Amino acid sequence: MRAAFVIAEKDLKTYFQSPLFYAVAGVCAIIWSLIFGLGLFQFQDASMNQMIQAAQDGSAEGINFHRTVIGFFASTVNLVMLIASAALSMRLLAEEKRQRTFDLLLTSPVTATDIAVGKWIAGTVASWALLAVSLIYPLSVLFFAKLEWGPLAATYFGLMLITGVYVAVGLFASSLTESPVLAVIMAILFNFMLFFVSSPANMADGPTAKAVFEQMNINAHLNTMIFGGVAFSSLAYLASLIFLFTLLTQRVVESARWR
Repeated sequence: MRAAFVIAEKDLKTYFQSPLFYAVAGVCAIIWSLIFGLGLFQFQDASMNQMIQAAQDGSAEGINFHRTVIGFFASTVNLVMLIASAALSMRLLAEEKRQRTFDLLLTSPVTATDIAVGKWIAGTVASWALLAVSLIYPLSVLFFAKLEWGPLAATYFGLMLITGVYVAVGLFASSLTESPVLAVIMAILFNFMLFFVSSPANMADGPTAKAVFEQMNINAHLNTMIFGGVAFSSLAYLASLIFLFTLLTQRVVESARWR
């Protein structure tokens, strides 16, 4: 696995020296700034309405900041990372094919597994760097709001895992073509398919089939973590998706060696 880390280190250096990474980070920061600000305004309005209602009928129930602001923000971060991960992962293999450096990688003394794993590590770490930027926004309210550290940690742990899935899918899409633009489009489509693969759950006949389809609902796993729950089934499902798409990438790279 040492070769995989060498490949990852090389690609990470390329990422952090690339204008693309900072362009994607800038766009993400703009979107997150707008969304987080909108969430704060909504929370302020809801709190004011709650205070007025409490004064009228004596009710004392407050509004949960984590569910109202952080939950809304995390859902947006998830959607943005779906697209951002596709944009970052396009260069992992498609760009190398376009620049004709992929053939050099195939003839080097590394295995297809090293290539697939190393590329996934590089793309995931770069995407996690974007997630670290998004974490600045929840932490910025420490001076005037009480954060729930457990649910916040579970939320970002879930986002890290799901981002790893998006990168694995993007890496697989990147391995199928030498066009970076086509790689981005395919990665976004494949990632969106993960949200709809559980749709037959409502039409399933038996409870077993329904449970299987519900387990495939990636959005439900994220929502569970947003509210502070980390289930073993969620970890197993997300890890299996990362393994599956990284394995598919490994098979594509291996097949390229025999052409």
